[in-house]
Amino acid sequence: MNKKILYILSIVVAFGLMSCDEYLDTTPDNRTVLDSDEKVKELLTSAYPEMTYGLFCYSMSDNVADRGEGNEVFRNNEQGYFWEEFTETLQDSPSGYWESCYNAIAHTNQALEFIEDTKVEGDIPFEYLPYYGEALLVRAYCHFMLVNLWGQHYNPATADTDLGVPYVTEVEDVVFKNYRRETVAKVYELVEKDLLEGLKHIEDNAYDVPKYHFNVAAANTFASRFYQYKGEWQKVKDYATAALGAHPSAKLRDLAGKYNLMGINEQAAEYSKATEPANLMLTSNITYNFSLFQGLLRYGLSHDIFSKVFDDVFVQGASSNAWTQSAVTVSNNLVVWKWGYFFKRMDVNADIGLYYAMTPKIVAEEALFNRIEANIMLKKYTEAEDDLNLYFEKRLAPFTDENKVTEEKITERFSKDSHAASDLDPWYDLDEKTRTYLNCAIHTRRREFAYNGLRWFDIRRFNIKVIHEVNESTPVVLEAKDARKVLQIPAMAQQYGLEANNR
Repeated sequence: MNKKILYILSIVVAFGLMSCDEYLDTTPDNRTVLDSDEKVKELLTSAYPEMTYGLFCYSMSDNVADRGEGNEVFRNNEQGYFWEEFTETLQDSPSGYWESCYNAIAHTNQALEFIEDTKVEGDIPFEYLPYYGEALLVRAYCHFMLVNLWGQHYNPATADTDLGVPYVTEVEDVVFKNYRRETVAKVYELVEKDLLEGLKHIEDNAYDVPKYHFNVAAANTFASRFYQYKGEWQKVKDYATAALGAHPSAKLRDLAGKYNLMGINEQAAEYSKATEPANLMLTSNITYNFSLFQGLLRYGLSHDIFSKVFDDVFVQGASSNAWTQSAVTVSNNLVVWKWGYFFKRMDVNADIGLYYAMTPKIVAEEALFNRIEANIMLKKYTEAEDDLNLYFEKRLAPFTDENKVTEEKITERFSKDSHAASDLDPWYDLDEKTRTYLNCAIHTRRREFAYNGLRWFDIRRFNIKVIHEVNESTPVVLEAKDARKVLQIPAMAQQYGLEANNR
C-alpha cells in the first residue's frame, strides 16, 4: 500500500446545521409548474437523493473498529456501530436518507405525470423520452435502495410475505396520506417494471453532463445489481457487460497509473470528477462522509482491519510490487484516500454552512465485480479470473505474470475461508469450488468499496456475522440473521401508519 502521511490536527465540523424537509410536509400545490421538456429536465436534477447512506452503512459493517477515546463521537456513527436504533433525522442518518429518497420519488412522479399528459395518440413525444426513462430509473433506484435497507434481503422463498416499503407512483394531492408497505416481492416486481421501461429510453446526449444523471452505463450497472440480488446470473452478466463495453480496462480507475503519480489532494479531486472514466454516476450529497472526516471518527478503519483487508492481497508478489491506493494518517488514524468535500456557506457573509461531497454512486468497478460474481455462479471460472486480473492490473504496480490470478492461488487463500466472521450463506446453494471463488470475489470487493456502504449490502445478502470490538469492554455481535440488519422504519413514518419492523 502506498502510504502517504497527512497529519490533521483539527477540523471544524458543523454538526446539526442541516435539516431535512419531511416528505409531504408542504402543500403539494407548491410543485414546480411544468410546461416544456427543459422544465422536466430541470426538475429531474432534483430527483436524486440529496442525503446518502454511505456513512451509516459503513458504520454498521465489518470495515470498522473502536479506535478509542480521543476521537470524534458522531451519533450516527456510534449508533450504527452498536446497531442501536438511530435517533438522528438529519444528514448521514437512515431517517434523513428515507425522507430524501421519497422526496426524490415525488419529483419523478411529478415529471412522469406531466410527460404522460403530453402523449399524442398514445405516444410520448420524442423530446420527452430521455427524461421519461430517467424518471422511471430514479424511481426504481430509490425504491430499490429503500427496500434493501428497510426490508429483508430478497429471498424467493419468503419475499411474498416479507415486508418491504411503500412504492409510490402517484403525485400527491394531499399533505398527508396513509401508505402501506408492499411485500419485498411486490417492490421488486415494480422496480423491475420501472427499470426495464426506463432502460429503453435513456439517451446520454440528452444531458450536458451525463454522469450527473442515469446514463446508459449507470443504468445497466444498476440493472446488473438488481438481478444480482435476485440471483438471475445471466442477466447480471449481460447488463454488466453492456455497462463495461468492449474495453472494460479503460473504464476502471487507474490507481496504479495516473493516480499513483498524483498528490493526495489531486487524487481526491480526480476521484469525483465526471471526466474520470470509472465514475458512471455521481450525485452531490450533504454529508460528512469524506476522507478527512473518516480520520476523526471513533468508529472507523483500524490498523488491524487495514492489515487484514488492504495489505493482505493474495496475488501480491515481491516486495517491490505494491498496492497503489493511497492511505494517509489523519489524527493518528489510517484513512484510505478517496473523495474530498466542498463547503457551501449559507450566504457570502456567513461563517456557517454545509459540507457536500460529490460521491460516486455507481462506478465501473461495481459492474466488473457484478460480472465476476455472475461468472462464478455460472461456473465460468476462467472468465472470472480474467476480470480479476483486469482489476488487479489497475491496483498493483508493477503488475506482472507473477501477480496474475490463478485457480491455485484462489484455492490456497479462500478455500473454506470467507475472511469474514462467518461463512457466506446466501439463499441459493454453493458447491465447494463456487464458494471458494465467491469468497475471493466478495473479499476483494470489500476492499474496493470501503467507506461507500456497499459492504453492508453484501453482509445482508450473504448473511455474514459481524463482530465489533469495544475498547476495554466486551465485543458486540450482529448474528448472521440478526433482525437488526433490517433498519427500523423511521418514527415519523410510523406515525403516518407504517408498520414497524420486528425487533
